[in-house]
Amino acid sequence: MSPDAGPVLIGALSGRALASSAYTASMPVVVLDVFGDMDMRVCASDWGRVGNAQGGIDRAVLLEAAERLCPPDRCGGLVYGAGFESCPDVLAELAENRDLLGNDPRVLDTMGSPERFFSMLEQLGIPYPAISYRRPENTRGWLAKRAGASGGGHIRTPQQIANECGYYFQRKMQGRIMSVLFLANGREASIVGISEQWNAAVLKEHPYSYGGAVSDQEVSPRVRADLRYAINACVEKVGLRGLNSMDLVLDGEEFQVLEINARPTATAELYESESAESLFKLHIKACRGKVPHDRNPTSRRYAHLMVYAEQGLKVPRGFRWPNWCSDRPPAETRIDAGEPICSVHASGTGSLELRGFLERRRRFVCRALTSELSKPHAVLCMAGG
Repeated sequence: MSPDAGPVLIGALSGRALASSAYTASMPVVVLDVFGDMDMRVCASDWGRVGNAQGGIDRAVLLEAAERLCPPDRCGGLVYGAGFESCPDVLAELAENRDLLGNDPRVLDTMGSPERFFSMLEQLGIPYPAISYRRPENTRGWLAKRAGASGGGHIRTPQQIANECGYYFQRKMQGRIMSVLFLANGREASIVGISEQWNAAVLKEHPYSYGGAVSDQEVSPRVRADLRYAINACVEKVGLRGLNSMDLVLDGEEFQVLEINARPTATAELYESESAESLFKLHIKACRGKVPHDRNPTSRRYAHLMVYAEQGLKVPRGFRWPNWCSDRPPAETRIDAGEPICSVHASGTGSLELRGFLERRRRFVCRALTSELSKPHAVLCMAGG
């Protein structure tokens, strides 16, 4: 990339983590996302809001903002995060005449198509839970998932959906939900880290929403070797590039693959401080063909937890966010019940202790916001009101 090519364009539902990683590498970026968080703005040379939490990315607004803020002739490349899984055609439009630093839209489409994805796993001999494209006669023990979605908020029990289009059914498995972050160059991959993911238990209507994760989970040499085979087989089959993740259920020495996220994921930031180079920079290098050796796990773990609104609110003016919060919404931002407020972070040596510590931090933020909202100058909005 020429040093005078211009800033890298980031497009995502939330671009804060990618922008922060780019900032660490002293790489200028323009961020287009749906939240416009304050800590993202600090890391970006320019930014724009291109949608909302309910509807996701707005195609027309995205393309207009990209042309205005980072046109192709002044763009140093395009990096994308979550938000394009259900609309790879929009990504293709955004990538026209820009250097796409990530997976081709066709690859994203393949990974987001249950029929093609699980057919690929079958061909490669990679284990996965039982799948049905019709509602099972006995729905006990099954989950309903919407194709091309991300974040887990779309996952339902079969009883919660009627005849909605776009859903498939997956057998619910026992075990820990794990995510393997890896860098790929289209031919081979290196493992960055293995995280354990947590569901958002506080969301009773959407209990499978992404709740958070903790880094550097230990697995046996056999499991690690099997994961390496599965990842490299998929990389070689479809030509995956850059930062990706493989989500799976691990039960003892056996695992079953749930999905591959063919773009940088939320767990990437958990490895940022322990990486010799910014993961944003490593993502770009991998897209250009260079992947490092596997990163060695460390004894110190990093974790984050999503804070969701339990009732509708508007962020008060002058609210002081703790320094262990990220994704900080600007004052006056309206947040409906069930939507993310921010995320909280911590590090330590034990996963269970970190989970408990983060839960206390989550409650602290919620109490602090409630306290501010109870003051005469604050505004409390009922969800949808």
